[in-house]
Amino acid sequence: MQVTRITGSMLLAVSACAYASDNPTPQQVEISARRDDLRQRETTTSIVVNHEDIVRQGDQTLADVLKRLPGISITGTPGQGGSIQMRGLGNGYTQILLNGEPVAAGFSLDSVPPETIERIDILRSATAELSNQSVAGAINIILKKSVKRGQRSLNAGIARQHGVNTPTLSTQLSDQDGAMSYSLAATLTRKRSEMPYTDIQDQHDADGILTLLRRTPQTESGRTDALTLTPRLNWKLADGDSIGWQSLAYLRRVDNLSRADETALLGPHSEYPRNDANFVANFIMLRSDLQWTHLLADGARLEAKLGVSSNRRTGTFDFHGMDAEGKPLGRHHVDSGPVENTVTSTGTYRHPVGQQHAVALGWDVSHAIRSEDRNETLFDAAGVQTGANNADYRATVNRVALFAQDEWQLGKRYSLYLGLRHERLATSSRAAASNAPDALSASSAVWSPSLQSRYELANKDVLRVALSRTYKAPPLVKLIPRRYTNDNNNNPTNPDEQGNPHLRPELAWGLDAAYEHYLGDGNLVSVGTYARRIRDVTQTRLFQQDGAWVEAPFNDGNASVHGVELEAKLRPTPSLDIRANVARNWSRVDNVAGPDNRLESQTPATANLGADYRWSGLTLGGNLNYQARGPMRQSAQVLTSASAKRELDLYALWKMDGKTQLRLSGSNLLRQQATEDYQYTDATGSMRRLRLIPTQATLRIMLEQQF
Repeated sequence: MQVTRITGSMLLAVSACAYASDNPTPQQVEISARRDDLRQRETTTSIVVNHEDIVRQGDQTLADVLKRLPGISITGTPGQGGSIQMRGLGNGYTQILLNGEPVAAGFSLDSVPPETIERIDILRSATAELSNQSVAGAINIILKKSVKRGQRSLNAGIARQHGVNTPTLSTQLSDQDGAMSYSLAATLTRKRSEMPYTDIQDQHDADGILTLLRRTPQTESGRTDALTLTPRLNWKLADGDSIGWQSLAYLRRVDNLSRADETALLGPHSEYPRNDANFVANFIMLRSDLQWTHLLADGARLEAKLGVSSNRRTGTFDFHGMDAEGKPLGRHHVDSGPVENTVTSTGTYRHPVGQQHAVALGWDVSHAIRSEDRNETLFDAAGVQTGANNADYRATVNRVALFAQDEWQLGKRYSLYLGLRHERLATSSRAAASNAPDALSASSAVWSPSLQSRYELANKDVLRVALSRTYKAPPLVKLIPRRYTNDNNNNPTNPDEQGNPHLRPELAWGLDAAYEHYLGDGNLVSVGTYARRIRDVTQTRLFQQDGAWVEAPFNDGNASVHGVELEAKLRPTPSLDIRANVARNWSRVDNVAGPDNRLESQTPATANLGADYRWSGLTLGGNLNYQARGPMRQSAQVLTSASAKRELDLYALWKMDGKTQLRLSGSNLLRQQATEDYQYTDATGSMRRLRLIPTQATLRIMLEQQF
C-alpha cells in the first residue's frame, strides 16, 4: 500500500528485488525487518518511530510523543501541548500528513490517540510522491493497519493535573476470516483543565517614564469530551489484488470558561476591566479512504486511493464585559459554524526495471469546499442590540499534482533517488454579499524537483546528500481579508488579526546532508546538517486601521535557514537503552534589521536525553526535554520572546503476565513557570505585555488488559 511505505517513494529498489524473486508483497519485508536496518538501507532520508516507541511512556497526546524525536519541537506552555515544528519551524513550514495525505485545516493532534498509531515517519527531505509543501520537512502519521488474529484489548487510565482528573478508556479489536481481516480501535476521554495565568501591561513615554501599569490575573477552565474511532477492513482478492478501507471518526465537545480581573496600578483601566468569556462548541471530524492495489505483469503494480473527509464545528461564544466593580457594560455574542468537505484521489503506477531500478508515475488531486456562517451581535449594558456583523463566506480550494520518480541502485554501495512534482493550487472565496471586499481568487503553480543519494562506506556507515525545492502555500484563513477582533484592550501588544488576499507562496531551495555511523544491535550515532533559502517569506506587520491596531501577513523578501542535528541510540547492556539528540537552528530574515531577526516563532535549539532500564517484568525510564526560546524581532518596532522549556517525564511499566500490564507515568515534573513577552517601541515610547503562566505536573496510571 502507498501509505504503508516509510516515505511515498521509499524502498522502490527493494520492491524491484522483491518482485524479481516472485514476492508480490514487499510490505512483509518492511514489517519483519528491524527499523534500524531499514533506515540504513533506504535511499530516501527518514526516521521511523514504531508503535512500541510511541506508547512507551504512556503519553496522553501525540504532541508529548513527538517532542522527544530528533529535530522536533512543540510550541506553547510546558505540559499543555501546541503546534509541531521541525528544524524549529512551524506555521506551515512543517507538513503534517495522515496516512500520506495532508491534514485538513483545523486538524488537532488530540484527535489521534497514540494507541491508534502504527508508526510515525519523520521525512527530512521532500519526495515527489508526497506534497512538497514541506520546507522544514514532513511528519507522516500512519494509523494502525496490521491485524492480529483474535486480538482483544482494553485499556483504562486516569490522569490528574492541577487537581482535576482526566479518565480515558480505549479498546482494540482485530481478527481475520479467510481473505478478510478487520480491526477497530476506540478511545473515549473526558478531560478537565484549570489554567491560571497573569498578564502584566506597562507603558513608558519617550523619556522612559512609566505612564501605565495594569495587572490582570486570569483563569481558563474547561471540559472536553472526545470519542475517537478508527475502523479498518482488508480484503485479499483471488488474483493477488487487495482492497483496504480505513476511516477515522473524531467527535469532541468543548466547554471553556475564562475570567479576567484587571487592577490598574497606574493610569486608567481598559474598556472592560472585569470580563468573562464562554466558548461552547461541538467538533466532528470524519475521514474515510478506500484503496485498491492491482498487480500487473513483470512485477508492476497500480495503487489507487479515493478519500473523503468532513470537518465541521458548531459553536457559540459569549463575552460579558464589566467595570472594575462588576457592573455590566456590554456583551458580545458570536454564532459560528465552519464546515470543510474534501474529496481526494491519489494513485501511483510502479514498475521495476531489472533488479536494481524502479520508476513510478502518479497523481494527487483534491477538491475542498469550506464555508463558514459567522454572526456577531453586540449589546449594551441594558441588553439592547447596538450592532451586528455577518462574516459568512464560502471558499473552494483545488489542488492538482502530477509526479514522477526514479530510484536506482547504481552499485553495491550507491543508490540514487530522482523525483519531479508539479503542483497547482487554486483558491477562490465569496463572501455573503457578492460585492464584499472579502472575495478573492488566487492560484499558484510550482515545479518541485528532488534528489536524494546514499553512499555506503566499507564499514557499513552511510553518507547521505539531498537537494529539493519546496514551498509553503498561504492557508485560507491568512488570505481572506476579514478582521478578527479582540473583545477588550486593543493595543499594539494585543492587536486584531486580518488576512491578506495578495499573499504569494513561499518558495525554497533546500540542501540536506547526513553521516550515519551504525554500531550494530540497534546502536546508532548520526550527524546531519541542512540549509534552506526561502523566497517571498511571510512576515507579520503591525499597523493602525480605523483607529484600531491590526496585524496581517505580508510577503517580505527572502530568508536563510540552516542548522545541525545530532542523534545517538545506544544499548550498553541488553537491559539498558539510551537515547539522545541535539539540534541547533539559525535563521535570518533579510529585510528585518538584526539582531534577533529570526523567522517568526523559530525554536533556536532542542535537546533530549532519555533512557529505559528493564529488570524482570519491570521497566523504568524517562526523558528530559529542553527547548530554547529567546527574543525574536518581528520588525523595528516589535520584539517578542518566550522562556525556555524544560520538561521531565518519567514512567514505570510492570508486566504482570503475558496479557496484563500496569503503567504509571508522570509528565512535566519540573513544573517550570512559562513567560511570554511582547514589546512595541516607537518614537512616542514603548508598551509591553508580559504573561506569566505557572504549569503543573500530570500523573497518569493505566491498566492494559488483553483477552
